[in-house]
Parts: sequence; structure tokens; C-alpha cells
Amino acid sequence: MDYTLPWLDGLAGAIASISIVLFVIVNGLFAANFLLRRDRAFINRWTKPLVATDTVLLLAAIGTPVAVMAIKLAAKGVGLVLTSATGLFRGK
Repeated sequence: MDYTLPWLDGLAGAIASISIVLFVIVNGLFAANFLLRRDRAFINRWTKPLVATDTVLLLAAIGTPVAVMAIKLAAKGVGLVLTSATGLFRGK
């Protein structure tokens, strides 16, 4: 557990950072394309995929750290239960 939990923290941070950067890039490109073209058909064609992409990126940015916190909490809870159970079986 000493190596896994810090690794999970790093992984969650990396996924959240990449998701936020991609969110900014995708929306910036969409806005720049709209401002350069001023094409209403572009908006109609790409709004649904943009919303879907934004949803996935935001869920990754928010959900990954939350999932890692839940995993860490569960691991600490299991460790607490196991140490309590071994103490009970020893008669302490």
C-alpha cells in the first residue's frame, strides 16, 4: 500500500490535468473556428459532439480524483479492519 496509493494520486493528477488541458484546447479550437468562419452550419454540426466531448473530459477530470479518494478510503478501511481483526484473534 505504501507504493500503490501515491501512484494512484499521481495517476489521478495526471488524468485530471490532461483532461483539463484537452477541455481548454477543444473548446478554444471550437470558438476560434466559429469566430473565423461565422458559419451557422458548423455550429449545428459540431455542437452535439462538442458537448459529448466536454462531458467525457469533465467526468474524467472530476471523477478520477473522486474514484481515487474512494479507493484510498476503502484501502484504509480494509487495513483498519484487518488490523482490528488480528488484534481480536490474538486476544488483545
